[in-house]
Amino acid sequence: MDHNHQHSKSDIPDGAETATDPVCGMTVAIGPDTRHAEFQDKTFHFCSENCQTKFKADPWFYASGRAAGHTKAAPANAQYTCPMHPEIIRDEPGDCPICGMALEPMLPSDEPSKELTDFTRRMWISSVSAVPLIILAMGEMVALPVRDWIGHQTASYLEFVLATPIVLWAAWPFFSAAGSRC
Repeated sequence: MDHNHQHSKSDIPDGAETATDPVCGMTVAIGPDTRHAEFQDKTFHFCSENCQTKFKADPWFYASGRAAGHTKAAPANAQYTCPMHPEIIRDEPGDCPICGMALEPMLPSDEPSKELTDFTRRMWISSVSAVPLIILAMGEMVALPVRDWIGHQTASYLEFVLATPIVLWAAWPFFSAAGSRC
């Protein structure tokens, strides 16, 4: 649940009828001017226009209660640590000074990992060169004599051309992490 606006208990008059905002979980005083929406014959009340807009975009998600179990992204004041070196603690994301791994928030988060996204992209793009490289280098083992068809010298040059982007671009994060520790 995301709640980026503030309310205090003093906003609600004593004895007022209240409801819980299904988007942010805040207690809302029900009145004639309280924002609300109908879904599956139930009335839901909201603390702000932002919460009402989110509800209208996906009413089933909020009305079913699934939003209550949804983890928040790491707060702005979260501390970050290295999964391999828990003694490393920083106030902002970055790389571990020992191993070069991306620092992770100490609190659970649903925020996507930048490192995982980057490595996944590099893997899929590299597979475009890796598959023909494997066929070229290992084809004879499965009765595909590609080297014999195109010539051994041409095959060697082609292997170099196909392997260079994989080694230099796809593995660059490993090289930069190793270089930062020297």
